[in-house]
Amino acid sequence: MSLDKANIFKLNEEEFEKYKQEPFLDCFESTKMFAKALKNDIDTKETPHSLLLSAEYGMGKTFFSTRFTQYLKKCKYEVIYFSAWENDYMQNPFLAFSKAIISYAYNRFTEEKYVKKLSNLFEAAEKIVSAMSLTSRIGIPGVAEMDVTIDASRLLESFKENCDPIIDFRSKLTSFISKIPKKKLIVIVDELDRCRPDYAMKTLECIKHFFDIEGLFIILPTNKNALNNCIKALYGIENSNLNGKENYFQKFFNDERVLQSPTEEDYLYVVKQYICEDKLKEALDKHLLSGVAADYNSIQNLQICFAKYAYKAKLTVREVKDFSLELVRICNNFFEPIRTEWLACIFANKNKERGAHFQYPVNSEHCFYCEQYKNLENSSNGKQVLLDLSLCNSKLREITLLREWNFGNYDTYQKYINLINKIKSPQKKFKTYTDVYNFLEYLITDITALATLVSNNRELENHLNKIKSVFEEHKNAILKYQRKYGSDDDISRRQKYIDVVNKPELIYFNV
Repeated sequence: MSLDKANIFKLNEEEFEKYKQEPFLDCFESTKMFAKALKNDIDTKETPHSLLLSAEYGMGKTFFSTRFTQYLKKCKYEVIYFSAWENDYMQNPFLAFSKAIISYAYNRFTEEKYVKKLSNLFEAAEKIVSAMSLTSRIGIPGVAEMDVTIDASRLLESFKENCDPIIDFRSKLTSFISKIPKKKLIVIVDELDRCRPDYAMKTLECIKHFFDIEGLFIILPTNKNALNNCIKALYGIENSNLNGKENYFQKFFNDERVLQSPTEEDYLYVVKQYICEDKLKEALDKHLLSGVAADYNSIQNLQICFAKYAYKAKLTVREVKDFSLELVRICNNFFEPIRTEWLACIFANKNKERGAHFQYPVNSEHCFYCEQYKNLENSSNGKQVLLDLSLCNSKLREITLLREWNFGNYDTYQKYINLINKIKSPQKKFKTYTDVYNFLEYLITDITALATLVSNNRELENHLNKIKSVFEEHKNAILKYQRKYGSDDDISRRQKYIDVVNKPELIYFNV
């Protein structure tokens, strides 16, 4: 089983040590640039500041957030990574949120000058909890565990105090942050879109009412559509239809950034982490895949094609990872040398709806392409040029004109005429590369024999060799296409590939 590295804080110490030294060691270059830009936001924006970092499900929010947290720590920032989803078992998010901040502070700042302020901060948090009239057990490192229980009479007594506990808490937290280096505390609230709708909205309300203070910079990586659904479920508001100041989120967020979508090159980077020679050794040993980049069944071609089609199909980063692992398993147990582009293409599109207008986006030259089109003979693509002998016909138009050659005898002359007729009018319409290749081989054998018969006529021999060189060039072009795309006996193979992608267990039965 591969190690899940989405959340680096859950890795073992040995693995995590690598990220301490280089937080973005397994990230795209574009991710690193985005992180630097986001750090610039933290440096330049005034606090309090709440930033919505928007991205779709599976596009690497936790992957980025944990690495960005470690990156900020390495840059000497005070930063807390907080998973809202892992804490939504608590009745009120204030408990989880304040505990995360106070726990971090008690562990991070042990000098004498911080002790008093931390004690004051804890007492202020305790009053907030009491005023909320709930029962819970709070455990803070350095402070004894305590049961907080309050009844209605105590709640009423709390209203008589001169100091509003909320104002007191915000004031003491602000005072504490003003004493720490950089005078700024960053809190990254991850996985909010995985919480129950009521808890997600309570968390936003909690951040707004209790933690909207100077020195606090809060980043919330989340799926914006998920929050819209929360609002609709709880309040019946179609927030996604609202714009500008009317938007419900305006009161929670000062700003929004969209987590940068990966490029095709980024997809290739991910694919290469999982589809590589080490993991495909079995396929290489069985000659199902090749280590020669130019071959149609090369590992390099599989990587490039899957990245290309995954990008076009808009797969999430998580899907790319999962599909790559499944591709490796299939390739190691395949039933023939693999047509990598076709396998990559149908795999990337395996969850797409195949309506009447669905087309696999393979290149027109690909061997499977012609099965989708009834009028292929009217198309003008690389494959059809080879099947129609177009290269030969255009180059032989001049050199095959009849001239007054001295053949020596009628029999040799007749063999030449038959050869020219075969070139101009093939006996059948070619459907495969193999048919064309064999036909050219047959012609080259005839030309070679004929050239031997007229070897005493240097001019005629050179003429025949020119024709032969054109055929050789066409043969080489076919070999080039076969090496890139594989053979083209398409009908049964195409369906077998689709069946394997839909039911991977079929590879164990040699479909």
